[in-house]
Amino acid sequence: MGAIRRLAGSVGSGWRELAIILAALGAYNLVRALPWVTIARGIRNGERIAALQRRLGIDVEQRAQDFILRHRLGMPLWNVVYLGSQIVVMPMTLALVHRYRHDAWPSVRNLALIAWSGGLAWYAAQPTAPPRMVSETAVDTVSETLLDLDSWFVRMTYNPVAAMPSMHVGMSSLAAFSLIRVCRSRWTTVLGVLYPAVVTVAVVVTGNHYVLDVVGGVAIAVPAYFVAKWVTPNWAGRAAPAQP
Repeated sequence: MGAIRRLAGSVGSGWRELAIILAALGAYNLVRALPWVTIARGIRNGERIAALQRRLGIDVEQRAQDFILRHRLGMPLWNVVYLGSQIVVMPMTLALVHRYRHDAWPSVRNLALIAWSGGLAWYAAQPTAPPRMVSETAVDTVSETLLDLDSWFVRMTYNPVAAMPSMHVGMSSLAAFSLIRVCRSRWTTVLGVLYPAVVTVAVVVTGNHYVLDVVGGVAIAVPAYFVAKWVTPNWAGRAAPAQP
């Protein structure tokens, strides 16, 4: 256990840490290539989740999307949040913490890797299609306005049946943790609290996740936090003084 904690608490060069992140992305693609991770199976699992939500009375995705579209409440912005949370905010968070807070980097890196690994294991066990692929009425708002999520180019790096759990929500919690624990100012605390909530709205109203996918993302993030805290010495580094 001592060797694991020493490794977990280490800070490598930028190249080493980049290699670790790229390996995690490679594992994502390996899961995508598993023979049972298919569109057909993903749609069946998506239909089961949709049916369960109807029984629970929490099937709000279509109504939420209709409300945003009907009242023109910034759907283009929600599309940007959906894409940007994973391909802009998350990489930027990791890069900035490694660059400016080496003492906190092991905690952030370990939390990201543990949560990501949990999500990959779930994707492999339960490939699940999003509402936009299951429902005949859900609108694929991202593909209509920004980026075709079903194009061959996007499919090269994107798993279309990875809706459960929502790692958009799970990883946004990591960004929130970084803001709240590492930066320690009032404004970053407020932003850290609001950010996962904004991402949650975005993934639902764009037709990319069910409510239960969001619950799954939280179910991955919370245990990942405690496991990362357990294995990481000097958890979150030296707390920066609070700023007004």
